[in-house]
This record gives sequence, structure tokens and C-alpha cells, in this order.
Amino acid sequence: MQQPILAYWNNRGFAEPLRMLLTHFGVAFEDKQYVPGPAPDFDRSDWLSVKETLGMDFPNLPYFIDENIKLSETSAIFEYICAKYNPSYLGNTLAEKAYVSMIAGVLKDIMGKVGMAAYNPNAVTLVPQALESQKPVMQRFVKYLVGKRLLVGDHPTYVDFYFYEVLDKLDAIDPSYAAEISPVFFYL
Repeated sequence: MQQPILAYWNNRGFAEPLRMLLTHFGVAFEDKQYVPGPAPDFDRSDWLSVKETLGMDFPNLPYFIDENIKLSETSAIFEYICAKYNPSYLGNTLAEKAYVSMIAGVLKDIMGKVGMAAYNPNAVTLVPQALESQKPVMQRFVKYLVGKRLLVGDHPTYVDFYFYEVLDKLDAIDPSYAAEISPVFFYL
């Protein structure tokens, strides 16, 4: 049996929490990384030259290939990995599953907004604005996490890995940001 392939750019981005989850589950996988060109254009030809050759219905990064399953889109990949290796990481009840899905959407929005700003030629101006725009969302997490050890239920779910990556990325971009939303960082 061939190892599954997880592919993304040669950075953390949306793939890092997927990498962490696969590693946590003890899954050996190929970590395929495409290399963008230098800023400010970030030439995507390394990816675009193979994009239409993979036999995928909706080719995009990240993608995950596991034998005859070919998926793109972060949430779909998370759900597939969990369903295959440990379904409890999707949530054990209907309510937990709904919260996992909701929180995943919120985290994807944060990653998208901050990531788009970071790769913009005007990043010096746009990243602080993006971080500021996400403070109300992060304050909601501060409130939401009161009395909780994990994001959903009393066992880990994939959004715990996703959330860790968001927090780590925000801290790496601006360590002073962590001080302003410090209760969330106790989660780590």
C-alpha cells in the first residue's frame, strides 16, 4: 500500500495542522511541497505545471491523495483523515460535530484573512490591519474557552490542531498580539 500524499506550498499555511494531525495519528505520509517564486509575485508555476495532471475533480492546495481518493479543501481533508483514522476527532455527538464544523470555518476565515494580507505587496500595512480585524473573533475565543480544556467536548478534535496553528501563526507574526489576547494563549 502506497503512503498518502499531502501537498501544499513549502510553508506551514493550511497544511501544517493537517501534517500535525497525521503525525499525531502515526500515519506515514509523503509531504509534497510546491515552491513559489520570490515576492512580490510568488510565481505559482511549480504548482500550476502539475495542477491539471493529477486527475482531481477540484485541484487546489492543499490536496490529499490516498489511493483512489483525491481531495482538495482543508475541511474535507481534515474530515477524511479523522473519519479514516479516528472518527472521534470529528466529534462524538451531533452537537460536537456541529461545533467542530463551525469552529473550523471560523479558523479558516482567520487564516485566510491574515494569510492574504501577509502575501500582499502591501503586507507591512495590511497585516496589522488584518490582525486588528481579528481581535473581536479572538476575544470570542477568550470567552468561549472559559472553563474548557479543549475546544469541543472533553477529548481532542481536529479543530484543536487547527487552533494551535492559528495561535502559533498569530504569535509569530506579532508577539505583542498574544499579550492582548493572552487568555487564549493559555490554551496552548
